[in-house]
Amino acid sequence: MPELPVAGWALSGGLPAKQRVRQAFDQAASTYDAAADVQREVCDRLAAYWLQSGVELEPGTILDAGCGTGYGGHWLAQRWPHARLTLVDFAPEMLAAARARVTGASLVCADIEVLPLPDRCCELYWSSLAWQWNDPHRCLLEAGRVLGPGGALAVATLGADNFPELRHVFAAVDDYSHVLTVPSPERLLAECRSTHWRVRVWERKPVRRHYADLPGLLRSIKDVGAREVEQRRPAPLSRTAWRTITARYEQLREPAGLPLTYDAVWLIATR
Repeated sequence: MPELPVAGWALSGGLPAKQRVRQAFDQAASTYDAAADVQREVCDRLAAYWLQSGVELEPGTILDAGCGTGYGGHWLAQRWPHARLTLVDFAPEMLAAARARVTGASLVCADIEVLPLPDRCCELYWSSLAWQWNDPHRCLLEAGRVLGPGGALAVATLGADNFPELRHVFAAVDDYSHVLTVPSPERLLAECRSTHWRVRVWERKPVRRHYADLPGLLRSIKDVGAREVEQRRPAPLSRTAWRTITARYEQLREPAGLPLTYDAVWLIATR
């Protein structure tokens, strides 16, 4: 696959929201790796599920869609050192970090809903924690388009019950959505089956972390760029509101600290 210039990309519908997401990830590129322990765990589990899936494939061409700083790309390059690897992300600063981590890969700065790649150009489509920032239906269509016959799909994403603790505590102060709204992953599973994918792995499990205090918890989200929501509050919260939120979160405290739960989903399928 040819390498495209980082500046040569265009977004599909929903431009303002996508621009905000891109800017958030660009700004987080320097803090991402230090804060991305959940993202690494989810990606590691995707790799483990792949090895357990029984899919017999030695791909010559691999696409990492939404590669971030290249953590998954590094594993892919180590696992299949002779494959042609293409890393795609729509945040240029993330791609710059990935370039330093994964040598020899082609880099494409693009929206994974509208990949600037030809049909049937890869044998393995890999994506870890990127689909939730997009329309999973469009992502699945694009994966099917770029995969060749006998190709495989390996995806980790988030479900609809992401960050329930944050939803609970913010509900005490307003009706805005303070967490990312994600469609039910069962819809994605049903669509895979109805469009003739053979589902090899489907897992949905919570991934939890604990934090000493609320500022540290919120910083962990901001430092990986995950701060875009569907309904942005028009004005900052007051000090009184933050005291209410903090007190409400303290009621959820566990021995390990304040909990934060990711609703993680893993999917491996073949055509």
